[in-house]
Amino acid sequence: MRQYNVDIFDRGLNFLVNDVVTVNRIDDDYISSKTNSIDIKSTTLVSAGDFIRLQNDTTNFFGVVTDASPGETQTTVAFKSFITIFDESMLFNTKNQGTDANVSHPTLEQTIYNYITAAYVNTTDTYQRLPISVSIASGTQTSKWSLGIVPDTENGQYAIIKLYTDLIVEALKRYGVGITVMPSFSTKTIRLVIGKHTERFKIDGNLKNVNVATLKYNDRPAGVNKLIVYNTNNYGENITFYVHPDRSWDIEDQNRISPVLKEVTGVVPDQDYEDPSEGFVAAAVDSAYSVLEGQQWDNLIELEVSPSDANIQPLEMEIGQSVTLYYKEGTYTSILTGKVIEPEIITLLFGSERIEYSKRSKW
Repeated sequence: MRQYNVDIFDRGLNFLVNDVVTVNRIDDDYISSKTNSIDIKSTTLVSAGDFIRLQNDTTNFFGVVTDASPGETQTTVAFKSFITIFDESMLFNTKNQGTDANVSHPTLEQTIYNYITAAYVNTTDTYQRLPISVSIASGTQTSKWSLGIVPDTENGQYAIIKLYTDLIVEALKRYGVGITVMPSFSTKTIRLVIGKHTERFKIDGNLKNVNVATLKYNDRPAGVNKLIVYNTNNYGENITFYVHPDRSWDIEDQNRISPVLKEVTGVVPDQDYEDPSEGFVAAAVDSAYSVLEGQQWDNLIELEVSPSDANIQPLEMEIGQSVTLYYKEGTYTSILTGKVIEPEIITLLFGSERIEYSKRSKW
């Protein structure tokens, strides 16, 4: 157990209450919405939707309160990572997705920016606004992208989705596009930066300062590796896509993965094209992106390191940061998607898969 200084703020980042508590573990998971819980001195000032900061000499966690239960001597406060505050339904224009460079559509980063600012910055509903400042990192533009979101109605273009799970999480899992959260309590602003990390961090898992707790990594993607897409207006027309060992995919029937895991689907040609054949190709490629692109980070690497490790600096690593792990005879690549913060161990979670946590060794 370690002591943390706890500060809780209202939705305008105005200070509410402070306490010092002992905490055994904090789950800061970007993709699985883990709930944490602490007991603070009894208060009725805290409620769901408030912001919470836990910090000590090594850790600085920022999140959102999901529940507060006052008692006679203490109040139990449940909280999650800040990014889960966007776990709300929204109307999504599926035409924002696009894999054809000749058709104009917003980048993935711009799309996330547009929906967050529309819902929480520029909204006319003052109760829904958040004290956030949103920007896109320089040098990051994901122009060809699809999250596999389809319209709710046939021949439509809109779908009701969850901003957090369907857009923000999938953007990280499929394309490595994440959101860095940086609260400023002096200016009462939460800065959000959307983008990719371009630098790759290297870790030697054979060294004594690193414990490779979990390595669930298949050199060859375990998902679909052959996709046949039919034109539903003309089933005699189809395109087959193949996944290769390096996780790339195209229509080349060579250097393939065995055994074959096939999926068959159908699409309606994109009506934005005058030529139906071109419209089918565009729709088929979009379908391939939605089915095959998400396998890039389809793995799980859990590395246990000391919070004070000067080489890795686990508490400074940011969500979406790429890593190359050298372990035994293998080389593995992934991205950081979460952390488990314990008194003597920081567990870095890489990849889009999750398993139940087991007992962990102590340093």
